[in-house]
Amino acid sequence: MGRNIAIDGPAGAGKSTIAKKAAQKLGFIYVDTGAMYRAIALYFLRQKTDLSDQDAINSACAKIDVRIRYEDNVQQVLLNGENVNGSIRREEVGNMASKTSAFPQVRAKLLDLQRKLAAEEDVIMDGRDIGTCVLPEAELKIYLTASVQTRAKRRFLELQEKGATAELSEVEKDIEKRDYQDMHRETAPLKQAEDAILIDSSDLTIDQVVEKIIFCFQKKMSAAESRNVTVAKSAGFCFGVKRAVENVYEAAENSGKKVYTYGPVIHNEEVMKDLEEKGVCVLNRKEELTQAKDGLVVIRSHGVGKDIYDFLEKEKISYLDVTCPFVKKIHKLVRKYNEDGYHIIVVGNAGHPEIIGVCGWCSEAETTVIDSLEEADNFVPPDGKKLCVVVQTTYNYKKFKDIVEIIQKKGYYINVLNTICNATDERQTETAKIASEADAMIVIGSRNSSNTRKLFEISKKECENTYYIQTMEDLDLSALQNVNNVGITAGASTPNNIIEEVQNNVRIKF
Repeated sequence: MGRNIAIDGPAGAGKSTIAKKAAQKLGFIYVDTGAMYRAIALYFLRQKTDLSDQDAINSACAKIDVRIRYEDNVQQVLLNGENVNGSIRREEVGNMASKTSAFPQVRAKLLDLQRKLAAEEDVIMDGRDIGTCVLPEAELKIYLTASVQTRAKRRFLELQEKGATAELSEVEKDIEKRDYQDMHRETAPLKQAEDAILIDSSDLTIDQVVEKIIFCFQKKMSAAESRNVTVAKSAGFCFGVKRAVENVYEAAENSGKKVYTYGPVIHNEEVMKDLEEKGVCVLNRKEELTQAKDGLVVIRSHGVGKDIYDFLEKEKISYLDVTCPFVKKIHKLVRKYNEDGYHIIVVGNAGHPEIIGVCGWCSEAETTVIDSLEEADNFVPPDGKKLCVVVQTTYNYKKFKDIVEIIQKKGYYINVLNTICNATDERQTETAKIASEADAMIVIGSRNSSNTRKLFEISKKECENTYYIQTMEDLDLSALQNVNNVGITAGASTPNNIIEEVQNNVRIKF
């Protein structure tokens, strides 16, 4: 991928001369976009194209072929195969180019060629809208200007050297007129890009401006090399979610039945939209399951209570169970300990589907859900009852440990089972480490995802500049402008394509 320097500025600021010298010193290719626009203007002049006739402009553009080639490192501009380097520098061609370059048809003609070259090579490109339109992601943007008087004098001397006759006052008027045209044209007017460096060359020599540009570029590259983007290895689908999603897609394509999921199979809006487009329907209440008598119900990775299985069996409704194996293990544990006379304590969010499902495998009267230190403090163990403690698979380990310490002070017969999934523990540990070393942290996942919210909380403690996003559209890249190290993590329900999109855009911005 090429490195790009974009130089914009008004006529007579010395852009072409300076860009050529800087390109030579840096070993870059100089792309004279002004010359390319002038080539089209030359064609319009030769054909006497009526600029008020849109059909005539479209017809002319269709017949124009502008190419560039290099001979002894010198750019040659070809208009329909003819080398027009000597013709395009005439004053009348420049004036025509100022008008024709505003036409969308002309801009579209050259835009693809310019961007393709910049993507493949290290280039310096100068013009009126390079940093704002043509190469908005250029590594360095320069806005090169000078006073009207200085620019007019430079152009006057240039014309004299070529043997042309001109009045300095007329050249100055012409400069002012072109400035107005360039700055007020409807399409891509001349203006300084927000992140461009302003250089006024009025009192500087050409070599001084060139050295300034090279210094700015080297400084930018040095800063870029010190920047780092770290993506958590554990980011994205965990085993249980990946297995569940793959099974739903497989069922939708090959089961031959209408597919339903009992609750969203994954807490991710993008995936759920895609499944909906494939005909998968979400049922949220037990009573709705009767709609699926001729279809197939998928029990999601969060799991469900025993009553749901009993209902499906009773109604003879086909189902596919993709409950996460780690959640299934908790179901078996709480059922066994409940039958053995234990009071079950489930540490987790009472409203989370996983916890609702877990509680459905033990007696309601012998089950307590605790989700805070305050709730743990207020818990009073039933007289004579042994306690069994389990925890939501995606719970914050530190918080679980703090809650357990409080509960353990309340009795002697307490069996604590750490049922936090290994993947969750690894994800949270890795997130904390990356966040502690980052200047900014990006956490990707649905707002409904419990495990993503926990990652955000963990990251926020370590890195104040933590951003919680669902997709790339939620991320303001300008917030990362002054940071050197960015960390990225994602919840267990975040697809890889979203993580990759965010990662790629952040790297491009860097």
